[in-house]
Amino acid sequence: MKSIEISARTVAEAVELALAQLGKDRDEVAIAVLESGEGEEEALVRVTVVDEEESLVATASVPKYTGDVAGLARSFLEALLERMDIHAYVTVVTSQVPGQRGEPEETITLHVEGADEEAMGLLIGRRGETLRSLQFLLNLLVSRRVQRWPQLVVDVGNYRQRRQESLEGLARRMAERVRQTGRSITLEPMAAYERRIVHLALRDDSRVYTESMGEGENRKVVIYPSKS
Repeated sequence: MKSIEISARTVAEAVELALAQLGKDRDEVAIAVLESGEGEEEALVRVTVVDEEESLVATASVPKYTGDVAGLARSFLEALLERMDIHAYVTVVTSQVPGQRGEPEETITLHVEGADEEAMGLLIGRRGETLRSLQFLLNLLVSRRVQRWPQLVVDVGNYRQRRQESLEGLARRMAERVRQTGRSITLEPMAAYERRIVHLALRDDSRVYTESMGEGENRKVVIYPSKS
């Protein structure tokens, strides 16, 4: 799969940079906005050449799209798991979350559970890298059928919830250390959604503030003592 991630000041700028690097037009790619560029964050997009995905869409044994995005996504995911020889079952939860403009957006979460812990671990990957790739691929496949980018989240063994709680705890512990020492702390590189968890966990703490630094996969959150 020919896919690149590009960060820039705005989504439009990031998309244009990606298209230039790939040498493709907009109708030849699928665009996923990973980070909108609000606050201290730069915009981050993933741009994928869709022609290379046609065989996956054509061969996946899923029903014809009838308007049920959740059902279509579940069928695609089950077909992908079957091709990976992973025995698991998928449950779907639909929820409404606040959008970037304050309007509610529908998010479809697909929970994957299985008895084989080793297989579940492989699906998650190191720091959730495989899970993020699986989620992106599922969004890409479904988007080709429904002609829009769906809000699909894939979770394996409740990993995302556990990871969120872990990151929130880490953020609070590091913030306390910053308050005690008066010196900033730089966290390990994180994916955009993980950095957002840290920012949100500390945004109401007036004694510290957070910023992101670095490029691409090496982008990190820095916790600073308040200037006031």
